[in-house]
Amino acid sequence: MAAPSFDLIESIRAIQKQKRLIIIITVLAAAVGCLFSVVKKKKYRAEARFLVNNPLYGDRHTLFRSYETRYVDYFGGDDDLDRVTALGNSDTVRDRIIRNCDFDKIYKFGGISNDTAHAMYMNVFSKNFNLKRTEYKDIVVSYIAYDPITAAGVVNMSVKVLEETFRHYYTSMKKGMGISISMKVKQLDSSINSLTDTLANLRDKYGIYNIISPARQNLMSGEVKGGGKGYGKAIEEIQNVESVKDQLVSDRAHYISLMNEYSAAISDSIDYLKVITRAVPPTGPTGPTALMTSVMCGSVGLFFVIVFVLFMAYYRKLNEALKG
Repeated sequence: MAAPSFDLIESIRAIQKQKRLIIIITVLAAAVGCLFSVVKKKKYRAEARFLVNNPLYGDRHTLFRSYETRYVDYFGGDDDLDRVTALGNSDTVRDRIIRNCDFDKIYKFGGISNDTAHAMYMNVFSKNFNLKRTEYKDIVVSYIAYDPITAAGVVNMSVKVLEETFRHYYTSMKKGMGISISMKVKQLDSSINSLTDTLANLRDKYGIYNIISPARQNLMSGEVKGGGKGYGKAIEEIQNVESVKDQLVSDRAHYISLMNEYSAAISDSIDYLKVITRAVPPTGPTGPTALMTSVMCGSVGLFFVIVFVLFMAYYRKLNEALKG
């Protein structure tokens, strides 16, 4: 037996017959949605925007450029934005944020040093935290919390930690270079002091006090007075020691200049991130309003009750066909 037909006209008639039921279910669904929206705990979303500065502007080659003119863009490129995004998604940065924001006092899962509680704090942060790039080459950081002050505080702390971490990536290498040069200067000081003592003893021994170092190219050596057996060797010894000492003194001065450049390049006054919109406590909750929730729930209820009515009408018609 062929299945009975159920066209559009019959569908409209079935809906009209059950319009009271449809209206009741739709109103109930809208009421439930409105009640749920009113009863559920409100969440608040705060966000901040910042630009990434070009780290090359904090490099010593840019700060003390004197022999070459090269344009360096003020804003960081795509690679710099990718690095900041990678840092924002790293566990190291997120761990610092939850510790600085005292998540153990906000969510109260237990001590933050406890592994289980720490994992729960990290999971909560990951669910509510969002960091994304925009087409304008800025980065938007947002966080959702039950308290508006908490949401804004977490966002601002996130930006602060990101700036410190991104800065430390560059300044730590410069600081290490400065320490390495400082250690070399100490070695040179020791060598220069030793050569100074040696040179002073040689001059007193042979009575030669003229400057006879070939390393001092701009200095015209005067006539060296004296003579006798061994006098020539004395001059050569003094000249050798003095030339080495002069070179070490020159190297020491160059190293100290480098140390000053590196110390200037790691100054905290150089910003690596520029905040253009600081997070403030939001005035209203995030998500759909009570009216929107009611409309959505009512629409869902209307759809399903119509499907149910049509299914039951077709089922009754099919039963009548089988009995007939």
